[in-house]
Amino acid sequence: MQRRAAAIYFVFFLVIAAGAWAYIGVAEDTQRPQFSVSGPTFENGTTHAIGGTEYTVENIESAGGSGSAALAATLLWTNESALLTETIDNGSIIPYEGADHEVIIGNVSAESPVTLQQYYNVSAMLQNDDAVENDLATQNGTDYVVYRSNQSLRPLAEYLPERNVAELGVGDSLEYQGNETTVREVTSDGITVGRFGPAQLEADLSEGGNVTLANDEQYFAHFPSSDSVALVPSEQYPGYAETVAERDYFNERLAGLWGIVIVAGLAALLLMAMAYMPVRG
Repeated sequence: MQRRAAAIYFVFFLVIAAGAWAYIGVAEDTQRPQFSVSGPTFENGTTHAIGGTEYTVENIESAGGSGSAALAATLLWTNESALLTETIDNGSIIPYEGADHEVIIGNVSAESPVTLQQYYNVSAMLQNDDAVENDLATQNGTDYVVYRSNQSLRPLAEYLPERNVAELGVGDSLEYQGNETTVREVTSDGITVGRFGPAQLEADLSEGGNVTLANDEQYFAHFPSSDSVALVPSEQYPGYAETVAERDYFNERLAGLWGIVIVAGLAALLLMAMAYMPVRG
Protein backbone atom coordinates (compact mmCIF):
# COMPACT_ATOMS: atom_id res chain seq x y z
CA MET A 1 0.00 0.00 0.00
CA GLN A 2 2.81 2.34 0.94
CA ARG A 3 4.59 1.80 -2.37
CA ARG A 4 1.34 2.12 -4.31
CA ALA A 5 0.65 5.50 -2.68
CA ALA A 6 4.23 6.57 -3.36
CA ALA A 7 3.83 5.60 -7.02
CA ILE A 8 0.66 7.69 -7.26
CA TYR A 9 2.34 10.73 -5.73
CA PHE A 10 5.42 10.12 -7.92
CA VAL A 11 3.23 10.31 -11.02
CA PHE A 12 1.46 13.37 -9.61
CA PHE A 13 4.67 15.34 -9.02
CA LEU A 14 6.13 14.10 -12.31
CA VAL A 15 3.09 15.40 -14.19
CA ILE A 16 3.43 18.79 -12.47
CA ALA A 17 7.14 19.00 -13.36
CA ALA A 18 6.54 17.92 -16.96
CA GLY A 19 3.65 20.37 -17.35
CA ALA A 20 5.69 23.28 -16.03
CA TRP A 21 8.63 22.34 -18.25
CA ALA A 22 6.41 22.11 -21.34
CA TYR A 23 4.80 25.47 -20.58
CA ILE A 24 8.26 27.05 -20.28
CA GLY A 25 9.05 25.94 -23.83
CA VAL A 26 5.78 27.32 -25.20
CA ALA A 27 6.16 30.61 -23.29
CA GLU A 28 9.72 31.12 -24.52
CA ASP A 29 8.56 30.79 -28.14
CA THR A 30 5.23 32.62 -28.06
CA GLN A 31 4.91 34.87 -25.00
CA ARG A 32 8.30 36.54 -24.51
CA PRO A 33 7.84 40.32 -25.07
CA GLN A 34 9.51 41.46 -28.30
CA PHE A 35 11.26 44.78 -28.95
CA SER A 36 9.58 47.00 -31.54
CA VAL A 37 12.40 49.56 -31.90
CA SER A 38 14.06 50.23 -35.26
CA GLY A 39 17.21 51.92 -36.53
CA PRO A 40 20.26 51.30 -38.73
CA THR A 41 21.47 47.78 -37.98
CA PHE A 42 25.15 46.85 -38.18
CA GLU A 43 27.07 43.62 -38.31
CA ASN A 44 30.82 43.40 -37.72
CA GLY A 45 32.59 45.65 -40.22
CA THR A 46 29.45 47.02 -41.88
CA THR A 47 28.91 50.75 -42.50
CA HIS A 48 25.81 52.97 -42.49
CA ALA A 49 25.37 56.70 -43.10
CA ILE A 50 23.49 58.65 -40.43
CA GLY A 51 23.03 62.39 -40.84
CA GLY A 52 25.66 62.51 -43.58
CA THR A 53 28.37 60.74 -41.54
CA GLU A 54 29.60 57.20 -42.20
CA TYR A 55 29.61 54.91 -39.14
CA THR A 56 31.24 51.48 -38.82
CA VAL A 57 30.75 48.88 -36.09
CA GLU A 58 33.53 46.53 -35.02
CA ASN A 59 34.15 43.98 -32.26
CA ILE A 60 30.61 42.79 -31.56
CA GLU A 61 31.24 40.35 -28.74
CA SER A 62 30.11 39.19 -25.34
CA ALA A 63 31.32 41.30 -22.44
CA GLY A 64 30.51 38.51 -19.95
CA GLY A 65 27.26 37.08 -18.66
CA SER A 66 24.41 35.95 -20.89
CA GLY A 67 21.82 37.49 -23.18
CA SER A 68 21.88 40.70 -25.18
CA ALA A 69 22.62 42.75 -22.05
CA ALA A 70 26.10 41.22 -22.01
CA LEU A 71 26.95 42.19 -25.61
CA ALA A 72 29.25 45.08 -26.50
CA ALA A 73 30.64 46.67 -29.67
CA THR A 74 32.71 49.63 -30.88
CA LEU A 75 31.29 52.39 -33.07
CA LEU A 76 33.78 54.24 -35.33
CA TRP A 77 33.44 57.42 -37.39
CA THR A 78 35.51 60.35 -38.66
CA ASN A 79 34.96 63.96 -37.61
CA GLU A 80 36.24 65.96 -40.56
CA SER A 81 36.50 69.22 -38.59
CA ALA A 82 37.61 68.14 -35.14
CA LEU A 83 39.69 70.46 -32.97
CA LEU A 84 43.11 68.85 -32.65
CA THR A 85 45.27 70.22 -29.84
CA GLU A 86 48.78 69.56 -28.63
CA THR A 87 50.89 71.02 -25.85
CA ILE A 88 54.44 72.27 -26.44
CA ASP A 89 56.37 72.18 -23.18
CA ASN A 90 58.27 75.16 -21.86
CA GLY A 91 61.92 74.73 -22.88
CA SER A 92 61.11 72.59 -25.93
CA ILE A 93 63.14 72.98 -29.12
CA ILE A 94 60.90 73.39 -32.18
CA PRO A 95 61.52 74.42 -35.80
CA TYR A 96 60.44 77.99 -36.55
CA GLU A 97 61.09 79.96 -39.73
CA GLY A 98 63.62 77.40 -40.93
CA ALA A 99 65.69 77.16 -37.73
CA ASP A 100 65.45 75.53 -34.31
CA HIS A 101 64.01 77.75 -31.59
CA GLU A 102 63.63 77.30 -27.85
CA VAL A 103 60.24 77.94 -26.23
CA ILE A 104 60.69 80.36 -23.34
CA ILE A 105 57.68 81.30 -21.22
CA GLY A 106 58.05 84.21 -18.84
CA ASN A 107 55.13 86.24 -17.51
CA VAL A 108 51.99 84.42 -18.68
CA SER A 109 49.87 87.48 -17.98
CA ALA A 110 51.77 89.60 -20.50
CA GLU A 111 50.26 90.39 -23.89
CA SER A 112 52.88 88.25 -25.68
CA PRO A 113 54.05 85.79 -23.02
CA VAL A 114 55.81 83.26 -25.25
CA THR A 115 59.31 83.88 -26.60
CA LEU A 116 60.79 81.77 -29.37
CA GLN A 117 64.55 82.21 -29.25
CA GLN A 118 66.82 80.71 -31.88
CA TYR A 119 68.62 77.70 -30.47
CA TYR A 120 72.25 76.83 -31.16
CA ASN A 121 73.81 73.42 -30.53
CA VAL A 122 77.00 74.80 -29.04
CA SER A 123 78.80 71.45 -28.80
CA ALA A 124 78.20 70.70 -32.48
CA MET A 125 79.31 74.21 -33.49
CA LEU A 126 82.58 73.91 -31.58
CA GLN A 127 83.34 70.50 -33.05
CA ASN A 128 82.74 71.82 -36.57
CA ASP A 129 85.03 74.84 -36.05
CA ASP A 130 88.71 73.82 -36.37
CA ALA A 131 89.84 77.19 -35.00
CA VAL A 132 88.50 76.56 -31.48
CA GLU A 133 88.70 73.87 -28.84
CA ASN A 134 85.80 71.43 -28.55
CA ASP A 135 85.11 72.38 -24.93
CA LEU A 136 84.23 75.69 -23.36
CA ALA A 137 86.16 77.35 -20.57
CA THR A 138 84.27 78.86 -17.66
CA GLN A 139 85.57 81.75 -15.57
CA ASN A 140 83.55 83.58 -12.92
CA GLY A 141 80.36 82.02 -14.22
CA THR A 142 80.92 83.11 -17.84
CA ASP A 143 81.46 80.63 -20.69
CA TYR A 144 84.32 81.30 -23.10
CA VAL A 145 85.41 79.85 -26.43
CA VAL A 146 89.10 78.84 -26.48
CA TYR A 147 91.04 79.47 -29.72
CA ARG A 148 93.59 76.79 -30.57
CA SER A 149 96.25 79.12 -32.02
CA ASN A 150 97.01 81.15 -28.89
CA GLN A 151 94.60 79.84 -26.27
CA SER A 152 92.88 83.21 -26.20
CA LEU A 153 89.35 83.41 -24.81
CA ARG A 154 86.22 84.94 -26.28
CA PRO A 155 82.85 85.09 -24.52
CA LEU A 156 80.47 82.54 -25.92
CA ALA A 157 77.78 85.20 -26.31
CA GLU A 158 80.07 87.10 -28.71
CA TYR A 159 81.10 83.95 -30.59
CA LEU A 160 77.55 82.86 -31.41
CA PRO A 161 75.68 84.51 -34.31
CA GLU A 162 72.88 86.90 -33.43
CA ARG A 163 69.80 84.96 -32.40
CA ASN A 164 66.41 85.37 -34.06
CA VAL A 165 63.76 86.12 -31.43
CA ALA A 166 59.98 86.08 -31.90
CA GLU A 167 57.07 86.56 -29.52
CA LEU A 168 53.70 84.81 -29.61
CA GLY A 169 50.43 85.26 -27.75
CA VAL A 170 47.04 83.57 -27.67
CA GLY A 171 45.48 83.73 -31.13
CA ASP A 172 48.77 83.97 -33.01
CA SER A 173 49.59 81.46 -35.76
CA LEU A 174 52.42 78.95 -35.55
CA GLU A 175 53.48 76.31 -38.05
CA TYR A 176 54.00 73.19 -35.97
CA GLN A 177 54.81 69.71 -37.29
CA GLY A 178 53.94 70.77 -40.81
CA ASN A 179 50.52 72.20 -39.92
CA GLU A 180 49.34 75.75 -39.46
CA THR A 181 48.14 75.98 -35.86
CA THR A 182 46.86 78.68 -33.53
CA VAL A 183 48.04 79.35 -29.98
CA ARG A 184 44.98 78.62 -27.83
CA GLU A 185 46.36 78.71 -24.29
CA VAL A 186 49.56 79.64 -22.46
CA THR A 187 50.57 78.41 -19.01
CA SER A 188 53.86 78.38 -17.14
CA ASP A 189 54.30 74.75 -18.24
CA GLY A 190 53.81 75.23 -21.97
CA ILE A 191 51.62 76.44 -24.80
CA THR A 192 48.62 74.66 -26.30
CA VAL A 193 48.26 74.92 -30.06
CA GLY A 194 45.25 73.75 -32.05
CA ARG A 195 43.97 73.26 -35.55
CA PHE A 196 40.88 71.81 -37.20
CA GLY A 197 41.22 68.58 -39.15
CA PRO A 198 39.92 65.00 -39.51
CA ALA A 199 39.99 62.80 -36.41
CA GLN A 200 38.99 59.16 -35.91
CA LEU A 201 36.44 58.91 -33.10
CA GLU A 202 34.95 55.90 -31.37
CA ALA A 203 32.30 55.06 -28.80
CA ASP A 204 31.54 51.92 -26.81
CA LEU A 205 28.12 50.36 -27.39
CA SER A 206 26.21 48.34 -24.80
CA GLU A 207 22.60 47.19 -24.62
CA GLY A 208 20.44 50.24 -23.92
CA GLY A 209 23.49 52.51 -23.60
CA ASN A 210 23.33 56.06 -24.97
CA VAL A 211 25.69 57.36 -27.65
CA THR A 212 25.99 60.89 -29.09
CA LEU A 213 26.64 60.93 -32.84
CA ALA A 214 28.44 63.54 -34.93
CA ASN A 215 25.24 65.55 -35.44
CA ASP A 216 24.87 65.81 -31.63
CA GLU A 217 21.75 63.64 -31.78
CA GLN A 218 21.21 61.02 -29.09
CA TYR A 219 20.83 57.34 -29.99
CA PHE A 220 20.93 54.14 -27.95
CA ALA A 221 22.19 50.67 -28.79
CA HIS A 222 20.08 47.53 -29.09
CA PHE A 223 21.44 44.08 -29.96
CA PRO A 224 18.71 42.17 -31.85
CA SER A 225 21.06 39.17 -32.11
CA SER A 226 24.49 38.09 -30.91
CA ASP A 227 26.15 39.33 -34.13
CA SER A 228 24.30 42.58 -34.86
CA VAL A 229 23.56 45.90 -33.20
CA ALA A 230 21.06 48.64 -34.05
CA LEU A 231 21.42 52.37 -33.37
CA VAL A 232 17.97 53.56 -32.32
CA PRO A 233 16.85 57.23 -32.07
CA SER A 234 16.35 58.29 -28.46
CA GLU A 235 12.63 59.10 -28.97
CA GLN A 236 12.01 55.32 -29.12
CA TYR A 237 13.58 54.75 -25.69
CA PRO A 238 10.30 54.88 -23.65
CA GLY A 239 8.89 51.95 -25.65
CA TYR A 240 12.21 50.12 -25.32
CA ALA A 241 12.27 50.63 -21.54
CA GLU A 242 8.69 49.35 -21.27
CA THR A 243 9.64 46.16 -23.14
CA VAL A 244 12.68 45.71 -20.88
CA ALA A 245 10.39 45.91 -17.83
CA GLU A 246 7.96 43.41 -19.39
CA ARG A 247 10.84 41.04 -20.12
CA ASP A 248 12.09 41.29 -16.55
CA TYR A 249 8.64 40.36 -15.25
CA PHE A 250 8.41 37.54 -17.82
CA ASN A 251 11.79 36.18 -16.71
CA GLU A 252 10.62 36.26 -13.08
CA ARG A 253 7.62 34.13 -13.99
CA LEU A 254 9.84 31.71 -15.92
CA ALA A 255 12.12 31.46 -12.92
CA GLY A 256 9.08 30.51 -10.84
CA LEU A 257 8.15 27.78 -13.33
CA TRP A 258 11.71 26.45 -13.28
CA GLY A 259 11.40 26.35 -9.48
CA ILE A 260 8.25 24.22 -9.83
CA VAL A 261 10.06 21.85 -12.21
CA ILE A 262 12.97 21.42 -9.83
CA VAL A 263 10.94 21.08 -6.61
CA ALA A 264 8.36 18.72 -8.15
CA GLY A 265 11.09 16.57 -9.75
CA LEU A 266 13.01 16.32 -6.50
CA ALA A 267 9.84 15.51 -4.57
CA ALA A 268 8.99 12.69 -6.99
CA LEU A 269 12.44 11.18 -6.73
CA LEU A 270 12.51 11.54 -2.95
CA LEU A 271 9.13 9.78 -2.57
CA MET A 272 10.22 6.84 -4.73
CA ALA A 273 13.52 6.54 -2.89
CA MET A 274 11.82 6.54 0.51
CA ALA A 275 9.14 4.08 -0.62
CA TYR A 276 11.71 1.47 -1.66
CA MET A 277 13.94 1.83 1.36
CA PRO A 278 14.43 -1.50 3.17
CA VAL A 279 12.01 -1.97 6.09
CA ARG A 280 13.57 -3.35 9.25
CA GLY A 281 11.77 -6.53 10.48
